[in-house]
Amino acid sequence: AHQIQLHDGQLEPLHGHDWEVEAVFRGPALDRIGVLVDFVAAEAALREVVAGLHHTCLNRAALLSGLNPTAEHVAQRVFDQLAIRLGPNAPLYAVYVREAPGCTAAYVVS
Repeated sequence: AHQIQLHDGQLEPLHGHDWEVEAVFRGPALDRIGVLVDFVAAEAALREVVAGLHHTCLNRAALLSGLNPTAEHVAQRVFDQLAIRLGPNAPLYAVYVREAPGCTAAYVVS
C-alpha cells in the first residue's frame, strides 16, 4: 500500500496494489556460454531488494525513506540497490514497476 503526496500537498487515500517489478539487462555481447547475466544471481538480488516492500505501507519502508512513495521512486530505488548488489559490471539497464495493468513506471539508465 501507499499514500502519495499530490502536487497540492494533499495525501491521496491509502490504497494498495499488486506491484510487479521487472529488471532489464542489456549488453553488447553474450559470454562464452551464451548468456548476458546470471539470472539466478539477479533474481536473488532482486528478491533481497524488494523483500522489505512486501505486505507493507511504502510510506514507512526503509527503501523509500524520505521519498514520496511513487512508482517512479520505487523503480529508481530498486534500480540503485540492485545495481549495488550486482556490482559495477552488471549490465543492468532498467527497472520497471507496474502498479496495475497499463500503469507502469520505469527507471532507465541512459
